[in-house]
Amino acid sequence: MAELPSSAAVVVIGGGIMGTSAAYHLAAAGVKVVVLERDTIGSGSTGKAAGGFRAQFSDELNVRMAVENIRRLERFEAEFGTGIDLKQHGYLFLLRESEVDTFSRAVSLQRSLGVPSELITAEAALDMVPGIRTHDVAAATFCPWDGTCTPESVALGYARAASRHGAAIVQGCEVTTIVMSNGRIRGVSTADGFVSAPEVVLTAGVWSPRLAAPLGIRMPVRPVKRHIWLTRGSDPFPLRLPLVIDFATGFYFHREAKGLAMGGRAQTIEDLAPAVINRAPALIEMEVTHNWWGYYAVTPDNNAIIGTAPGIDRLHYATGFSGHGFQQGPVVGEHLSELVLGSEPTFDLSPFDMERFETGQVLPETAVI
Repeated sequence: MAELPSSAAVVVIGGGIMGTSAAYHLAAAGVKVVVLERDTIGSGSTGKAAGGFRAQFSDELNVRMAVENIRRLERFEAEFGTGIDLKQHGYLFLLRESEVDTFSRAVSLQRSLGVPSELITAEAALDMVPGIRTHDVAAATFCPWDGTCTPESVALGYARAASRHGAAIVQGCEVTTIVMSNGRIRGVSTADGFVSAPEVVLTAGVWSPRLAAPLGIRMPVRPVKRHIWLTRGSDPFPLRLPLVIDFATGFYFHREAKGLAMGGRAQTIEDLAPAVINRAPALIEMEVTHNWWGYYAVTPDNNAIIGTAPGIDRLHYATGFSGHGFQQGPVVGEHLSELVLGSEPTFDLSPFDMERFETGQVLPETAVI
């Protein structure tokens, strides 16, 4: 916790995984940075995420980023002194016949990049997860590197490390306006006062477009609600349970604490029920203890927008991750710090600049849950 400073070299708007990762890398480089979070660290979309991470993507850049993000999550506890409950039990995608070719090509791409994913039979999927129904499953994919952890713990780990390096982490402080004059960033206005700064990193998730719009920047991001329900009680599934995804419906489930977490595209448990009955009917008998929801920040091609705002040299942004933002946060936060520092990027993320929607050079990601 810190009080609102009057000035900083860089203001980071948003205390989720992107903002805290960026702040850590900036502070570690000696930059005077302040993070402004309207609620508490990790309380937004980061804290509402299912916590999954995976290398099973269809876009090459996403796969390469995923491999590095997984490596960072694997060493996070030792590096940052924060437990994140990391479990690498894999992702299991259950596929209909019409989906097999697309996922087969994705597996070929992943394996060419060193990822040990594989296309397996429906029978092998049932052996892996007894208790599911595979009557309409044509094939499945599995990768043992994939898994789950606690998203808000990762954000807190980054925030604490940033603070140790001198960053000011200000919670309960909502940014109302990014102030610009004569084409230059001047700072930000908040409900608690003005912070003077020549540079801003905008990582406010689905709220980013609202802050960018007054500057003439249209971010093609729309908010989509996603719900998660938690259960308790005994179940027929193995203790070491992959994150199981019925790709056609978006229904998924995995172990969470002493029960199971399940979700999908449905907005109510009643709407989710047909997919549950079809794929994992034992879940219908389990007690649902509570639920929560959060936003997907969705773009037209289901890929993030990351870069520096056109015509505004010192306004950098990252949003629109379409449901896979948490798992890309470590690498993207570092990339944002590299944009600020003007250093050679670890990953060239320029293909994710939002100008691609004007040029037609979109990057469709098909493996979106």
